[in-house]
Amino acid sequence: MTGAFVDPRVAVLYASQTGNAESISHSIYEAAVKRGFDASWHVLDDHEAFGFNALRTVVFVVSTTGDGDPPDNSARFWRVLRKATRGSATAYAHLRFAILGLGDTNYSNFCNTAQRLDKQLLAAGATAFYPKGLADDATGMEEVVEAWIEGLWPALARVAHCAGGPPGDDAVDAAADALAGLAVGAEPAPGAEPAPGAEPASADGGGAAHEFQPLLLDFRPMAALKAISGAPRVPEPICAAVLPDADAEKRYWSAAPQLESLACPPWHDGVAAASGAADEPSTPFLARIASAARITGPEALKRTLLLEIELPEAAARHVRGRWHAGDAFNVYAPNDARLVAATLERLGVGARDARRPQLLASADPAIKLPAHLQRFAAAPASLHDMLLWTADLCSPPRKVLLRVLADACSEPADRDRLLYLCSKQGPAAFDELRRQRPTVLDILHAFPSCRPSAVRLLELLPPLVPRSYSICNAPHESEAVWRVAFNVVEYELEVVDPFSSAEDPEDGAGPRRVRRRGVCTPWLEALARRAAPAHVLVALRPNLNAFRLPPPPLPDGAPDPRPVLMVGPGTGVAPFIGFLQQRAAELARAAQPADAPLTWLFFGCRTAAHDFLFRAEIEGRLASGVLGRLSVCFSRDPEAREEHGAPRYVQDAMLSRRDEVAELMLDRDALLYVCGDAKGMGKDVNDAMADILCGYLASRPARARELAAQLPPARAPAGAADDAPLSRAQALQLLALWTAQRRYLRDLWA
Repeated sequence: MTGAFVDPRVAVLYASQTGNAESISHSIYEAAVKRGFDASWHVLDDHEAFGFNALRTVVFVVSTTGDGDPPDNSARFWRVLRKATRGSATAYAHLRFAILGLGDTNYSNFCNTAQRLDKQLLAAGATAFYPKGLADDATGMEEVVEAWIEGLWPALARVAHCAGGPPGDDAVDAAADALAGLAVGAEPAPGAEPAPGAEPASADGGGAAHEFQPLLLDFRPMAALKAISGAPRVPEPICAAVLPDADAEKRYWSAAPQLESLACPPWHDGVAAASGAADEPSTPFLARIASAARITGPEALKRTLLLEIELPEAAARHVRGRWHAGDAFNVYAPNDARLVAATLERLGVGARDARRPQLLASADPAIKLPAHLQRFAAAPASLHDMLLWTADLCSPPRKVLLRVLADACSEPADRDRLLYLCSKQGPAAFDELRRQRPTVLDILHAFPSCRPSAVRLLELLPPLVPRSYSICNAPHESEAVWRVAFNVVEYELEVVDPFSSAEDPEDGAGPRRVRRRGVCTPWLEALARRAAPAHVLVALRPNLNAFRLPPPPLPDGAPDPRPVLMVGPGTGVAPFIGFLQQRAAELARAAQPADAPLTWLFFGCRTAAHDFLFRAEIEGRLASGVLGRLSVCFSRDPEAREEHGAPRYVQDAMLSRRDEVAELMLDRDALLYVCGDAKGMGKDVNDAMADILCGYLASRPARARELAAQLPPARAPAGAADDAPLSRAQALQLLALWTAQRRYLRDLWA
């Protein structure tokens, strides 16, 4: 690569699962255009359309999902990248790149997509023109993201042409200086101090149908400030709403009645068309909810439903042979319709205008609309439907949203408080705001004078992404049916009222309980109660981490002989129900009878009487020999623990059988599958496995040395002394090696 080469173009590419990477990448693209760069913006799976192999200067923004997996909208890109770089040290010698990775340290493979991309590009001869940034959502990613973007511009200017220099910098710096000098009075404006924080008295008008939750935030530290500084810069508007012509509006209204019976976006055909090639198994399609049943007892803390999704004939034919036990599928769910109606009313949009079709145009012709809004440039939709199906009204707020909302306030007290929340002085208040997980409506009600336009809010909110659920059946029973078990997500947060007084019992001291609901599962539950069958938009999700049982070595032979350990508390057991169905079918059709390979299930629930999911099927598989061993745990049922001699959690059950688990993994080449919560169970099981390996190998030093020789040198934590035959750091490395070898597979969610 010639160091003097300056590229006339720069491409901003993203891979996003929840919409964060998409939103951040679009902000970078928009800022690049305004600074004078000839920039383009694309999702990675569109690599053929924008000609990835011909690009010379690229900025990547990529997130990580599951247990270190790349987002779904980069699956095709990764296949092509692996093929292009396999065995070639110069395949991308022409490429200069910078990578911003988004991740969460609650997962063991932190920012794995960014790390893999960086490693693979460097191995293929590419050059990083700017150090990669790794942002951690567990501690708040905005600080890393903002600093990384600030440093990107001078680095990018050295490798890509910037027409006339960065023309927007003076105006941007002036705005930042003005913000830094913003004074905050020691006392709030008269009448602007509703207790607690900025809590409003009640929802207004028709919005009362949706019960918004008050925010309990302490703004008293603002009294000691002379100025607020470090708030994000205000992004320029992206979208403008325009009315369609008479013919387009007529077509819109003529199609509306046919869509009322479908629980899917009015533009569902466009979603399928935009999802990729027609032969892709992940193309969305409409499917019918055939049945629903509650599978937890009436006294269970959580309601767990078992839903049966019936695939239409064409879709079933399309995915035949392409899905297996352990796969998952996406459901395209809307926001709560009451929340949407209340939000529009709070924004001052009347019912007639909310339902009127509109088109979205780019406010700046040089800048593309965000990906999830681009369809509205050609086909009209109502503001109601746009907010209902495309904008995530419940995602944790980002600082840039609060910054824009601050400018939409008519009262100085509301504006100052929103600025404080997104400033360098207010990180504690910002973290508390995100912990309370407010909806957009909650934020708008907390700051009564805030009145942004609906279109401005729409462009600032992240896209509403489909929700993913494990399939809990195997295709041999019916390739046209997907069963899914899920908890209806409804929970309460404890929030301390900063204005209550512990000395005054009449003052309501102590934590308040704030109610929150999931987006998809309450909606699915409501659909299941309908008298008429509901149709929903679904799509098979690519199985990127191979979370499947290995196939039999021969088509009609016995199953893969390796032992299988399955760890799945609660609804995490769902894919293993499909595993057991698959194993039973393999044993039944084997040409030569054979002993069933060992399968061992570690299952946990709260109580034996109310939460033991799939109990009859699991015990039936145990009786038939398809399931070789079963270890059940009861976290909140001491009587059941005593009766069954059971531990409390699945990791405890594994530790109680530590030598057997270690022997299976180390000496019998067993496969270990873990499904469930990442932050709790997934981390605890990983830690337990490290303890199991260290303990087992403590008395087997020769075997420990043999394993250690397969691992790269481990760097022990500062001050740590570990003289064990296999150190804890090496045990964790061994688990990572098994992950790469597809022997330790985890399907985890936050």
